[in-house]
Amino acid sequence: MLSLRVLPPWVDRLPEEGREVFRFCVCRAFSVTETDHNGLLILDVSADVDTMFGGYMNDIRVEPEYVVKVEGDR
Repeated sequence: MLSLRVLPPWVDRLPEEGREVFRFCVCRAFSVTETDHNGLLILDVSADVDTMFGGYMNDIRVEPEYVVKVEGDR
């Protein structure tokens, strides 16, 4: 499990809904589903984000330097 430790600087260029999702995800633990072709980690945020913001099977993509490994259960 990884936790988004800080907001990446580029988040402020996202639409407001995207910024809200990223802010919500800071300091929460998520599983990595894969790494995309740009080296971004794909975090499965669906368990928390789907109910809070809508959608289905949501994920976020973030550079490895913005996450930290966390131990234990969510």
